[in-house]
Amino acid sequence: MKVKINGFSYDEVREFEILEREKVESILDEIEPADIFRSTMEIALGYFHSGTAYTFLDARDGKIKTSWLGSNSFNHPWDSFYEIVLCRLETGSGRIDLDTAEMLLERKEQEEYKNYSGNIREYLTEKYGKDEYKERIENAIDYLCDDFEVDWDDIKEQLNNLYSGF
Repeated sequence: MKVKINGFSYDEVREFEILEREKVESILDEIEPADIFRSTMEIALGYFHSGTAYTFLDARDGKIKTSWLGSNSFNHPWDSFYEIVLCRLETGSGRIDLDTAEMLLERKEQEEYKNYSGNIREYLTEKYGKDEYKERIENAIDYLCDDFEVDWDDIKEQLNNLYSGF
């Protein structure tokens, strides 16, 4: 189907082809929230600058994609109208910090760590080795993936905005 999307000015309009709403909803019914979160987290962990990592369904082709956008930046309406955002994670100072005692250590280890002078990575590497640290990071990500829930109300609102008037 075709939609008309305004640019920055009211008289700046272009027509684009997108999938039928029923097709998009069908694709959304099949998504795995844990996979969506993992894709977003992988991108988020790669950025130390302030911004947002996000995963979206592209209403033009039905593919799930992940991207990053720096703080105080935005896309032109023609470059983002088709994005049905499924998950957002802050990067930079607002990002999820996996290197914390709460995320990586068991209660007994947390008490022992209080008297340790280094950071979590050093503590775990010294005590158990590099592989254990990496495994605990993966376990923390798995835990967050399993805990993630898609905001279906937000998705429905995005769909309504995209398909309004049809």
